[in-house]
Amino acid sequence: MLLKNSSSSLLFGRSTTTKASSCALSKSFSDVGNGGSFDRRFLRRRLRRRRKSDSSWFSSSSLASGALLPQRKTIDACDEMKSRANNNTNNNTNNKYTISRVLRRGENERRKRAALFLRASAGGDEGEENASLSAGEEQESAKVVVVPARNYDDDVDDDEEPNFGVKPPELATFHRKTALFAISVGLAVFYGFPKPDVLTSEAWQLLAIFSATICGLVLKPLPVGAWAFGAMTVSLLTKTLTFDQALSSVSNQVVWLILVTAFFARAFVKTGFGDRLALLFVSVAGQSSLRLAYGFQLAEALLSPAMPSTTARAAGVFIPVIKSLDPRTQEFLIGQQLQGTGATSAFLMSGAAQNFLCMQIAIGMGIPFVNPFNEWAVAAFVPAFICMMVTPLIVFIVDPPLLNATPKAPMEAAKKLQAMGPLTEIEKRMCLSLGTTVFLWIFGAPLGIAAVVAAMTGLCLMLISGVLSWDDALEQKGAWDTLIWFAILIGMSQQLNDLGVIEWLSGFVRDFLISWNLVGTSAFVALHLAYFLSHYMFASQSAHVGALYGAFLTMMIAGGVPPKLAAISLAMNTNTFGGLTHYASGQAAVYYGSGKIGLEKLWKQGLYVSCVHAFIWSTVGMAWWSVCGIF
Repeated sequence: MLLKNSSSSLLFGRSTTTKASSCALSKSFSDVGNGGSFDRRFLRRRLRRRRKSDSSWFSSSSLASGALLPQRKTIDACDEMKSRANNNTNNNTNNKYTISRVLRRGENERRKRAALFLRASAGGDEGEENASLSAGEEQESAKVVVVPARNYDDDVDDDEEPNFGVKPPELATFHRKTALFAISVGLAVFYGFPKPDVLTSEAWQLLAIFSATICGLVLKPLPVGAWAFGAMTVSLLTKTLTFDQALSSVSNQVVWLILVTAFFARAFVKTGFGDRLALLFVSVAGQSSLRLAYGFQLAEALLSPAMPSTTARAAGVFIPVIKSLDPRTQEFLIGQQLQGTGATSAFLMSGAAQNFLCMQIAIGMGIPFVNPFNEWAVAAFVPAFICMMVTPLIVFIVDPPLLNATPKAPMEAAKKLQAMGPLTEIEKRMCLSLGTTVFLWIFGAPLGIAAVVAAMTGLCLMLISGVLSWDDALEQKGAWDTLIWFAILIGMSQQLNDLGVIEWLSGFVRDFLISWNLVGTSAFVALHLAYFLSHYMFASQSAHVGALYGAFLTMMIAGGVPPKLAAISLAMNTNTFGGLTHYASGQAAVYYGSGKIGLEKLWKQGLYVSCVHAFIWSTVGMAWWSVCGIF
């Protein structure tokens, strides 16, 4: 049975106010229900003693006459239970259920006696042996609410350990076999291969730790954030990195852009504006999941000039909208949208941050681009458009959604959209804050306002206007988790570059090409393949460009590849592996952090879609570039 208290809603309540000298037991019970502590072993011992010494808690004559005469030992037990409940401060959560579970043991008669005992204890002073409730007293009896509970067998042994229904805490999941395998990969790199003379011991140790980290991120013996945190801790214990080096990327702009734009997604959900946008998309192109996917790809391409951050577009626009749709379509839409960014971010040079960096490096190396914006747009238009059209279809064929045909969805969405009416006040405030952010994303570059600063400005406006509270931000566990593991991976990648590991790998590739006498087309293909596969070691497209783009561009030109072709093709290759892994780019971290797509499926889609894109760029792209006069 469950006894409800008027103040704590746990034990019992009165119909009127009683005297100040209410029973100590009822108070101690209430204290337990309100978070106080209770010694369960003491309670079990007292109950056993009471059952063995007397067949009933109350005398039959007292019950017959209407007076309740609790025995002296029972009163003493009440006092001692009160003292223990007031002094003991442990096991608060478990003890909330102790009294109710004890009183529920047995059949209805035993529960009735427990209720009568509470009534008797509530009716007199603590020291009275004979407490009575006469009909003429002004004080009304305590009102006990008994909620039927499940029956227990009568043949319970008195010495049997009572089951108080408290579920013991469970151990967190840790897959030892996969963890040992990931660690063995790092040990194999460190001890199985001789350290190159050009690398320091710290650099070689970091390469081994990074290899084990990547393997662990794939196998997931622990959650992603926990495994990355453990890898960072190992790098500190082995003195491979200093504390400042390990956390150097916490100040990275991309990391904070991911975090802040995740709060935008919360604003979309909280205000209902995400539902409104989702209904608008469904009303226009919601006849099937595939048509909806094409609508999202088109929207991404149209937004790319205005929002030059793929991460911002993912977290600020598409994640909130997709989360508002039918759960059976979310995994498919998330997957194809991530893989589609390889095409939509390549349409224009302003489509992604790494595009600017590629062109800056190429121009700095003396490659003649008279009008970089126009030449980029012309080179990318045809192959990028074909990639955008093919991506949803490929993902639909290989990994189809659980729900596809929805012929009635547009009509239903239009009705719901009409029923929602005009924008509410909180939606208007959110649109104003987000509109300010988009305006700064478009026109803030000439003013020196970075994309992350624009996003932070929009978040502050949402906090000031009441669209979001700080508690709303703190509740976004996935965003804070991404901040930790993505910053750790970017920091490790940067340290690999600073310690000379990336330069050593580039030299290894160069020596391989020279030993096999690969020049011209063969060098072009081999270098692109090596450039693509090396991204498994990077947690940022911009970091990859900064570390390898110049080196591979130099090797291609030395191998006889036309300079413009080498620069453009490497830049487009940079966009193809944005969805290769869940840490491959900022948008990959955002889409994976949404929790709507599994790690294995994301890696699988990243591999086969990237291969499809590479085939399109190497065939249609090469033919188109030949027509355009790039080579």
